[in-house]
Amino acid sequence: MASSFALRLLPHLPTCQKVVKSKQSAEYLYLTIQHYQFGLIYLSIGFHFVLQIAASNRGAYHIGNLLFVVWMSDTGALIFGRIMKSTEQKHQAESADNRKGFCLEFLQSISPGKTMYGLLGAIITGPISAMLYPMAFASTNDESLEDENNPLVQRATLGFILAITGIIGDLAESSVKRLSTKKDSGKLLPGHGGVVDRFDSLLSSAVVYYYWVSL
Repeated sequence: MASSFALRLLPHLPTCQKVVKSKQSAEYLYLTIQHYQFGLIYLSIGFHFVLQIAASNRGAYHIGNLLFVVWMSDTGALIFGRIMKSTEQKHQAESADNRKGFCLEFLQSISPGKTMYGLLGAIITGPISAMLYPMAFASTNDESLEDENNPLVQRATLGFILAITGIIGDLAESSVKRLSTKKDSGKLLPGHGGVVDRFDSLLSSAVVYYYWVSL
């Protein structure tokens, strides 16, 4: 699955842009085939691991933890990105140098709305959310606490990893829409980008979370 994500994001590198724009090339045909293969692999494997987590020991706790961290990371990215966007636009208006760095150029080639501030917001919110989640169970179920086997640093590390994998999943799904020249993945949830947009970060993070709790 990791190689599938890598191939999904590869066309957005600056050196590969000519291949993507040249729709008559054999390479573009390969990218189109991989485009549809990715959808099958991404959705089927992602939901498979979500179900595996739900069926595991204390599955409800782990599913809640996964959802909380991933969706809080998405929320952190959205809020932090929007707050800082106005500041960034003001700075660019005052500065004559509007050059973008490689990372920002790569992100915006996939999704024009992406910013480095949003990326930073997700990375900060993820570990904080992972550390806060077990506290919700402290007064109701002592068994849900994992202080001895899952210390604070370990929770923060998990939150950081889930934030990163969530970002990768979001970018990969945005890449599919970009190649398809579609703004949304569907019309079932207007204003939210479609149903798949609500699960893009979750599906990629579920794979990592499953192996994390299995170790």
